[in-house]
Amino acid sequence: MAKKERDPEIIKVGKRVRLARQGRQMTLEQLAEAAETSVQFLSQVEKGEQSMTMIKFGKLAKALRVSSDYLLFGREGLEDMTALAAEFLGEMNPIERDLLARVVLGLQGVLEVLRPEGEK
Repeated sequence: MAKKERDPEIIKVGKRVRLARQGRQMTLEQLAEAAETSVQFLSQVEKGEQSMTMIKFGKLAKALRVSSDYLLFGREGLEDMTALAAEFLGEMNPIERDLLARVVLGLQGVLEVLRPEGEK
C-alpha cells in the first residue's frame, strides 16, 4: 500500500509549532495541557502528519503565545509582537513588570555605550 503524501504546508506549520514550543522550552506534555489536546495529536502535528480544526489551531497559537500568522506563514509582524508583549506584560505581577523594566533599561544603557560614534 502506498504511503499517503503529506501536504507541504501542513509540514511547514508543524515545524513552526515545534520551533515555537522549543523556543518556549515547553515539553509536548506541557503544550498539550495548555492547548487542551493530547500529546499524540501534537506529535503528529509537529511531524506534519496531522492538520487541525480552527478551534485547536487557535488554542495552540494561544498556548504558544504566537500569532496565527506566524504558525500559518512564518511571519511575525511588529503589531503581532506588540500585542503579544502587551498580553504577556498584562499577565505579570507588578514585581515582575518592575524587574523586567529595570532589565530593559539596563540593556538600553549597554547598547548606548556600544553604539559606534556618529550613529543615532
